[in-house]
Amino acid sequence: MARVLRGTLGIVLLACAIAPKAHSENMDFSKTDLMDLGKLDAKLVLDIRYATANNFTGKPVYHQARAFLQRNAAMAIVRVHEALQRQGFRLKIYDAYRPLSVQKIFWAILPDPRYVADPKLGSMHNRGMAVDVALTDLNGRDVPMPTAYDEFSEKAHRDYHKAPTQALRHRDILEAAMQKEGFHGIPTEWWHFDYQGWDRYPVLDIPFEELRIKGIRSDAPSTELG
Repeated sequence: MARVLRGTLGIVLLACAIAPKAHSENMDFSKTDLMDLGKLDAKLVLDIRYATANNFTGKPVYHQARAFLQRNAAMAIVRVHEALQRQGFRLKIYDAYRPLSVQKIFWAILPDPRYVADPKLGSMHNRGMAVDVALTDLNGRDVPMPTAYDEFSEKAHRDYHKAPTQALRHRDILEAAMQKEGFHGIPTEWWHFDYQGWDRYPVLDIPFEELRIKGIRSDAPSTELG
């Protein structure tokens, strides 16, 4: 029984470490200023899986293959990419800002807080302050990484050390470059990084194609969760 309780407690603690805290309706959020990564740095390799059927849902959930981040996180990605190119790599982007409505789809399919944030709390992706990334060579070809994108198993965990040596080396190079510019990984997904100060931004539910139409302002209302 004690062993079971310790195992259960471990899962609960891990979920708490990954999941964001519910935001306050009275919180003063920073101005939302989402930037298009593809336009900001044309050399980034965009592989927006959720705009295709090649993802864990088995269907496209984005209508456009684009990636957005809040301005400070977006500029940090540019610096990460510049540093990686000096080392002989390019940065591949799988996902960045994610509307809350898509988060709800993910949670309905995989309600596991180790891999998908509960939409009642909102994800860092929903704030435009998280990005899923990998490395390629300078020609945009994939290099070995520990697992495929969105493999929800212990093999994707950051403390998994049984992957091929080259894949582990690439994981370490990616993590070091991201951390240097203010990004922090989560324990269960080697590809996922949150940017510092994510809690200063609201959860959003605006589709990519409506971002310009909405004309997001500093006084735009955040999505109320309940």
